[in-house]
Amino acid sequence: MPEIEFTIDTETGKCATEIKGVQGPACEKAALQLKQILGAPSTDRKTKEYYVKPKPIARIKANE
Repeated sequence: MPEIEFTIDTETGKCATEIKGVQGPACEKAALQLKQILGAPSTDRKTKEYYVKPKPIARIKANE
């Protein structure tokens, strides 16, 4: 299940967000939505999860 984790440093007030459970290009879409709500981040880095290629869905065509 996709999650967004927020970590707030109570001393500096800096907030870090991490998108979890979303792989590949779908993560970019989620990040864009966050940027629209929260504004541009001071840093932006991709996690290992971003580079995972989604497995193709096997489809079986039935004879008609």
